[in-house]
Amino acid sequence: MPVCRIKPANLQVEIHVYHQQKDLRELCRGFDISICAYCPLGAPYMAKGSDECPILLQHPLVTSMAKRLGRTPAQVLLRFLIQNNMPVIPRSTNQKRLKENFKVFDFELCAEDMASLEALDREGAGRIVDFKSLFEGIENHPEWPFNIPF
Repeated sequence: MPVCRIKPANLQVEIHVYHQQKDLRELCRGFDISICAYCPLGAPYMAKGSDECPILLQHPLVTSMAKRLGRTPAQVLLRFLIQNNMPVIPRSTNQKRLKENFKVFDFELCAEDMASLEALDREGAGRIVDFKSLFEGIENHPEWPFNIPF
């Protein structure tokens, strides 16, 4: 932070099970900067999904865990991040889902469930919100931020 006149208090970045941003979280922890998880459900409205990398809310591990726990897949994904000490801001305009998203504080994931979800991390390959679909050629811009490991 030697180049900052004002230290950031919070960093809001894409973080979800596929893109856990462990290095960035560690860096921020070292500078006492909190992180808020943007797109904590893996941006299902933007994700294309594939056999290798299904949409997070439909991932077999997530859906089976949710069924076993009597929860929704979204609740499992949000709880994972909350147990990793991250505030989450899920996007929804559906009143039922908004209410469900609040029901994540009356259960915990066991260590085995946490480890299983942690193993789904795809690091940079898990990034969904990269703006390439919005701005053709943006990755060639000199200030394109995704060339660094975060």
